[in-house]
Amino acid sequence: MKTLISIGTKILTVVTLIVAIGFFLPGITRLERSANIAAPTQTVFEQINDLKSWKNWSPWIQLDPAMRIQYSQPSSVGIGAYYTWASENKNLGKGKLTILDAKPLENVHCNLDFDGMGASFSDFKLIAKDSLNTQITWSFEKDHGLNPLSRWFGIFMNSALGPDYDKGLVNIK
Repeated sequence: MKTLISIGTKILTVVTLIVAIGFFLPGITRLERSANIAAPTQTVFEQINDLKSWKNWSPWIQLDPAMRIQYSQPSSVGIGAYYTWASENKNLGKGKLTILDAKPLENVHCNLDFDGMGASFSDFKLIAKDSLNTQITWSFEKDHGLNPLSRWFGIFMNSALGPDYDKGLVNIK
């Protein structure tokens, strides 16, 4: 019986430490990737602002061709346009992406609502380098609030999502 109590105490201590340390981790996680694209800013903006175009470059849509996607009508009005997704792939799950703000040739700001994980934000900022080249910066931001376990997830966000962001930018090219 003493062995069982000792094991239980050690497990409780480890869990308590994990939770306590989680409160001291950053409350907001930010990921950002940039690329130069040999295309006019208008062309790049259209790929981002029209949600149906995302199937051409989004690494997550390409990961599951059987993913069920429903688009708002119209899907390219900028503010208010959205799509919902549902996938059997556990890494994709289901959720909704909504364009909150869109300034032609400048940026698109999106809300990402992952089922069960709360809201996050994604931004695309465009800078015309010249008439045929555009710099795009794609960022992701998640406010973990006071959730210590979500904050632990946040410290791995860059290594988990960074390669997908890199792939998406290559696909946009």
